[in-house]
Amino acid sequence: MLEVLSQCEPDILEINRSLESVKHRSLSILSDLYDRELVGIIGWAKQIPGFTDLSLNDQMRLLQSTWAEILTLTLAHRSLQLVGLRRLKFASDFTLDERQSRDCGALELYLTCCHIVERLDNLSILKEEYYLLKALILANSDVRLDEYHSLKKFRDSILVALSDTVAILRPVGAFNHVQQLLLCMPALRQADHVIRRFWTDVHQQELVPMNKLFLEMLEAYCR
Repeated sequence: MLEVLSQCEPDILEINRSLESVKHRSLSILSDLYDRELVGIIGWAKQIPGFTDLSLNDQMRLLQSTWAEILTLTLAHRSLQLVGLRRLKFASDFTLDERQSRDCGALELYLTCCHIVERLDNLSILKEEYYLLKALILANSDVRLDEYHSLKKFRDSILVALSDTVAILRPVGAFNHVQQLLLCMPALRQADHVIRRFWTDVHQQELVPMNKLFLEMLEAYCR
């Protein structure tokens, strides 16, 4: 499980330079990045052992219900290198600080994500733990599925892999550390609400264009 996850982690994106001069520059860049990240996590999910054993409907329901949590964890982990600067790293060449976030109306999103960055930093999360926690988020949806037993098998396989990995990497205090990692998940669920509300408002106010996939994922499932 860990070997596959370490190999299928999507690469960090670069911004689309054609968006640099448009109105609401930062929002336009963020919208484009979220859309492209969504394409990446669909491909990522299909490589996780056990995911494609689920029905296609269940696969889509899981992605529709967890994409915001997955992208938030990805953003937070990527931003750990900037934790002292309190900047969020959305792409290799695009970061946001508090002032920029306030200017584009994304202050709540920024503060919520910074809180998760701090949580991960306090845990000194390792990349192997991040890979498995991210997969666990995909499998931890509360959405109603056709094949619950297949989901349980998928989720249990990730939990076992997470416990085994932490036991090897942190032989002292492994059980407690697994618990602390799992306690990050409610904060990610809370971030889900913030992110969906933010992008729904952006769409309703027609502030920037939003691509078809992003809109479909935003509108398909609301907690």
